[in-house]
Amino acid sequence: MTTNDGALGRATAVGVVTPAVLCAVAVGLELAVIGDVPDPVATHWSGSSPDGFASPALVPVMTVVVGGVLPIVLGASGLRSIRRGERGFVLRFMPAVAAGLATLMAVLMVGSLLIQRGLDDAAQAPSVLPTMWWGLGSALVVGALGWLVQPRHEERRREAVAARPLSREPGERTVWVGRAELSPPALAAIVAGVLVAVVAAVANWLVGDEAVAWIVTGLAVLLAFLAASFTVFHVRIDPTGLTVRSAARIVRMRVPAADVEVAAPTEVSGLAQYGGYGIRSVPGATGVIMRSGPALEVTRRGGRRFVVTVDDPTTAAAVLAAVAEDAHAAQD
Repeated sequence: MTTNDGALGRATAVGVVTPAVLCAVAVGLELAVIGDVPDPVATHWSGSSPDGFASPALVPVMTVVVGGVLPIVLGASGLRSIRRGERGFVLRFMPAVAAGLATLMAVLMVGSLLIQRGLDDAAQAPSVLPTMWWGLGSALVVGALGWLVQPRHEERRREAVAARPLSREPGERTVWVGRAELSPPALAAIVAGVLVAVVAAVANWLVGDEAVAWIVTGLAVLLAFLAASFTVFHVRIDPTGLTVRSAARIVRMRVPAADVEVAAPTEVSGLAQYGGYGIRSVPGATGVIMRSGPALEVTRRGGRRFVVTVDDPTTAAAVLAAVAEDAHAAQD
């Protein structure tokens, strides 16, 4: 699938070149004034007063990481999909977000140094709120321009090939069970975060303040609940259709067999196609996207797609196509 609409070049200019240029300009300005600011400089404000301080050399480093690397990663995330000829809302939106984020960080980081020029003590720094408002306004303008300079995207993606219904003996009941879960590194990081919260709660109950212990305990419970609800989903296909349920059984989504028009295995890119991971909703599709890679794509009779990332989507699609065929036959 090829196209000459200029989407790839403009997405690259908006989502990669613009953040790189803004980051370079911001770092250049910071290095130019770094000798005129106190050491340490204020890096965090509470209300109108600074309450966090660090070496001035940290500001250019943070600008590169948060105002350069992160926006460029976001902006570049969909370029491969665009190059393949895919089009869609998210593929146009991500470069615009990248440009806006780079603008926000450039204005905020440079402005936070400029307001401290000539001060002997960073504690005397004025409020950073005006700089923040300038940054937000500039980010919205640049992000909007980044959206507008890209060509209009009409939804276009690689077509998934419909699966053939699984062959079965007459009267045979077919069930397929799988899981949609985060990648092992992401899952390990979340579990580690929950464990840290639990250890902190126990420590506060043993030797800390009771009020803090209640707060930390509540945080640990909330994190454990969210981890159980949104990191692992159980996927089941049976004669009733497709059911996706979170491990904590709080979230449950169904596609009845009779509502299945097409079931197909496919490949997804979570960031490029859905703007992230978890339960996602984009124009034309809803997804349980726990990672990039193989997935089951279901097109419902109304045309909307439901996508869930699973291992062995080929078998899952064949089973779902079979039960959908039975359900359609029963309706005739």
